[in-house]
Amino acid sequence: MCGLAGYRLFHDRVVDDAVAPKLCQVLHHRGPDDEGVWRSNDTRVLLVSRRVSIVDRASAGAQPMSDPEGQVGIAFNGEIYNYRVLRKELQQKGYGFRSHSDTEVLLYAYKAWGIECIKRFDGMFACAIYDRRTNELYLVRDRMGIKPLYFSTQGDSISFASEIKALWKLPWMVKRISMRGISHYLTYLATPAPMTLFESVYKLPAGFYAKVDRNNELTFTQWYDPLIATTELSSSDLNKKSYCVEMVRSLLRDAVQKRMIADVPVGALLSGGLDSSLVVALMREHSEQVKTFTVAFDQDPCEDRVWARKVAKRYNTDHHELIISEKEAFSFFEKMAYHQDEPLGDVVCIPLYYLSKLARDAGVKVLQVGEGADELFCGYPMYVDYLKMHRYWKLTQHFIPNIARRGLFYAARPFYDAYPNRQDLMKSWAAGRPLFWGGVRLFSELWKEKILSMTDHGAPDPIIEKIYPFFPQESDSYAVADYHRSHFYKQQPGGDFFSAMTYIELKHRLPELLLTRTDKMAMAASVETRVPFLDHKLVEFALNLPMKFKYHRGETKYILKKAAEGMVPHEIIHRKKVGFSVPVTHWFKKGSYFRAHFADMLHSKSIWQDVLNREEIDRLLKTNENGSVDYSYQLWALQNLMAF
Repeated sequence: MCGLAGYRLFHDRVVDDAVAPKLCQVLHHRGPDDEGVWRSNDTRVLLVSRRVSIVDRASAGAQPMSDPEGQVGIAFNGEIYNYRVLRKELQQKGYGFRSHSDTEVLLYAYKAWGIECIKRFDGMFACAIYDRRTNELYLVRDRMGIKPLYFSTQGDSISFASEIKALWKLPWMVKRISMRGISHYLTYLATPAPMTLFESVYKLPAGFYAKVDRNNELTFTQWYDPLIATTELSSSDLNKKSYCVEMVRSLLRDAVQKRMIADVPVGALLSGGLDSSLVVALMREHSEQVKTFTVAFDQDPCEDRVWARKVAKRYNTDHHELIISEKEAFSFFEKMAYHQDEPLGDVVCIPLYYLSKLARDAGVKVLQVGEGADELFCGYPMYVDYLKMHRYWKLTQHFIPNIARRGLFYAARPFYDAYPNRQDLMKSWAAGRPLFWGGVRLFSELWKEKILSMTDHGAPDPIIEKIYPFFPQESDSYAVADYHRSHFYKQQPGGDFFSAMTYIELKHRLPELLLTRTDKMAMAASVETRVPFLDHKLVEFALNLPMKFKYHRGETKYILKKAAEGMVPHEIIHRKKVGFSVPVTHWFKKGSYFRAHFADMLHSKSIWQDVLNREEIDRLLKTNENGSVDYSYQLWALQNLMAF
């Protein structure tokens, strides 16, 4: 695990020698164990790396790495779990190894098979590869987007880094806020790839690579799509419950086992729910001792801690707990924004950091986490609500004429004045739009019209068009979900509604919000996180599972619960779903820190006074404090935005 950064200049120019050390320093938290710098012979290409030593901790595994001939240079962030198998295959081809690292396997895999080598990798990774023989640069992001990778085309160059803050250390970079990015952030709590909060700064989407050729032409290729299964699946087998139970169990067991590969201890985040408990149960099959970590807030009941303790006792883990106060959460807020790079409006960032720091202080550099299980197997209650609503949504859109639906919307609109998201839901129904936008939709389009003072999104961005041809570059965030939904139904014309929902989540909410928050907050404490539920083989299998095995007679995660039987106690398997509880409502209604800080930020001079409608937001704050309506999560997202 590491942080990487660098650039390729399109023309000769002198770059201050101090730039490389600055890049190393700003990424120190991503790799406190080691650092390295590599330059091409013509000095137009720079690679910088910071390293947390997890596999092959010796100096031979240091980065950036190049072959003895100096033909290829790479900087790599992540883990390749099947690197030992690939190493043997490469040795048979005559390649000699100086280390036992997966980085060197990547290096020679590229020399042996070219850029197609990434399809052989089983892991999570972001990397930069420079080939001096062809004068080509590749930037690659893994299948699910577990590792982030940002780039910019400013300054007659291509610059790249694991974190946006590193890009600002380059002398040609100019920071400009993107109104398009702000609008989508307010809806989704994160900017959808390839957009960021900043103009001409992009994130490479999951499963994509970028190529800069010898003529400095930039192109993009989607090298992985979860809709195209890498193994053949039988439709008759997929309708057999016993087969599906065994496959889920086998695939998850394999996913957890391969994520135990490390030369340092591997721990786990433990909430006491099904997902994390199942991961811990499978980890104990391969380790005599597992360290587990739980966090809670002093304003919350201790239910999660009680369940986590039960699981820890059952599997005899070395269990660690931490209680966080509002004061401690507030003390981390500025640091949180710094490590986010761009706003991630999920308050769970706070406990994730404290959990990661707790693990690091206990000597653990690697954590397995349960992200992805709810999205794959229909674990959220809101998913069930969407499933129930979908049938009536489609039927009424089909049988009620357009003009009648629009009339009903305008007639009902005044009754929902205090609930703009419900207004927007009715507007979508009246317009004949599909129901699902994503697992998060914080500010509706109608609400954003009140919140934002500026709405000019500028001209279409040619880089976005290159990555996603015909992507509608407009303010309406519905277009983001609809673009990916359309692709899903082109690939799977008979696909079911929930699989389309899952695919939309895989294209945005999972990689750009949930996985990015986990990566940024864990790396702030110099800890690597691994995500067994997002093993690509398990994801592909889940996407092809019949809906009856995900939600069955009122039971969410039906097939996963069946797979867990015999490994996890019955009371854990069937425990009521409880999310990661953070007392943000208390903080903004009765708290001592965040509420006052929000008011100060809102009325201070900043770039946001021309962007945000401060009067409308002030009204929102006062209504939240004095009324029964809860706008705390909207206020948190706005506060997170104003921190930048």
